[in-house]
Amino acid sequence: MATGGDKRSFAQDFFFELMRDSQRVRAVYLAERERWIRGLDISGREEILFELEMLLRGIDRFFNLRNLFGEAQPPQDRDWREELKASRDAVHRSVHLARKLIAQRQEQALLFRSFVEGSLADDRARGRLGAELREQRTPEESLFLLRSGLVAHQGILDHLLRLDAAPQTLFLDVGRALQHELFVSRYFCPPSALEFRAEYDRVSSVRLLEALRHLDDDKQRKAFALALLASFRTLRSLRYVPAPPTPHTRRVLVILALVRSEMHALVGYLESDLPRLCATAEGVGAVAAAGRAAAQPLRDVLGRVPPILTMPLTDRAQLDEQRDAFVGATKDAIGAIARALDPALGKAELFEDEGARIAQSERLRRDLWVFREMCLNTARALLQNSADLHAAEALRRYATEFRDVGYQLLRHSDRELFDRFLDLLEGWSSRRGESTAIRLQRLREDCLRFADILDRAMELVGKRAELQKLPIDEAAYQQALAKAL
Repeated sequence: MATGGDKRSFAQDFFFELMRDSQRVRAVYLAERERWIRGLDISGREEILFELEMLLRGIDRFFNLRNLFGEAQPPQDRDWREELKASRDAVHRSVHLARKLIAQRQEQALLFRSFVEGSLADDRARGRLGAELREQRTPEESLFLLRSGLVAHQGILDHLLRLDAAPQTLFLDVGRALQHELFVSRYFCPPSALEFRAEYDRVSSVRLLEALRHLDDDKQRKAFALALLASFRTLRSLRYVPAPPTPHTRRVLVILALVRSEMHALVGYLESDLPRLCATAEGVGAVAAAGRAAAQPLRDVLGRVPPILTMPLTDRAQLDEQRDAFVGATKDAIGAIARALDPALGKAELFEDEGARIAQSERLRRDLWVFREMCLNTARALLQNSADLHAAEALRRYATEFRDVGYQLLRHSDRELFDRFLDLLEGWSSRRGESTAIRLQRLREDCLRFADILDRAMELVGKRAELQKLPIDEAAYQQALAKAL
């Protein structure tokens, strides 16, 4: 493994490549969508997008009968109206979330285009306007088109639910129509079980990020990172099945079906793909054992907990029990992966309880503080000696370390400014057509500007509730700075 100035960033090499690899041919659209969501001036946009795409994935998986009944066959005379109500609820919520993600001015423009298209008597002109929107040239157009389709499906479901009964064939036909609506979306086609999105998928545990960073084998890092991303996504989805006293909505059935589907996919990955991806000339050995150990609690809970439609849909206690069982099994799986990465890691310190949140926020605050001081130190050193390459190189090394942990704890929307400066540091010494003196002068100015950005970021992090009673540990921060220097 490369070290020092030659060491490439784990976060840059693995999390970003991992997400790009999982997105395959749609990477161009998704990169444009990333830029769009970063520039969207809407509070909580990443969480809204996560819930939207979770429900879109859930709608797709809800019409796979194995996710509802397991290997059992549903009775031929079953009335499927309750399942149709659950899917209608998920569609309704998806429409609401999609509306939140379109800025007001853009929303008005798209609604006006839609109104004009519906008002034109000339079918040729109407066809041209409709074709423009169906091209989905921007994320907003794609989202508006998806939303319009879901609104129409919601109206159809409202009328179907007035029937005296809904046979299985009707339920499956509704599913095929909805799946077609979802999968023609260029920018919001729901991701598969092991396909990730940079906007919201992350490993938020500081200890796990550190453990991944210290793995020497690149293949193992990538393979374990994928398993962790899938596991943390499952935990996040289960937060949308609320605990008492918050009432359940019918769409929790859609979410639980999705979780069951993605758990099956994760079991297959842990038992088969993880050992294969980590194979060496000596074999798979310890990695295969780690994969089986992580898959076992998931396999056990899938065998122990009955599929959702084999129990009464109104039984709140069983639905809560199912959520808790899935949460516990997923945490056990993450704990097994953690022990494979570092035997000293315990399950209690890995998750988003009070202690883990404090650890994440404190680590981010410390890293931002050290980064700010490194920038100021580099600017001072270059002012005193414009040819001081040592200070610039020390800053570049620290930026590489920051990518691996602190950067992962940032909100996605906050990363753009960091990306620009980190990329600048990565390539400052190789700019063509500029003398070293000019490059270093520009670096000094950039360091001062970025120090101000870091100062504001640290101030915002310091306002988090979990840090209100936790003052900065000056001695520890100075020690971290001395190590970086």
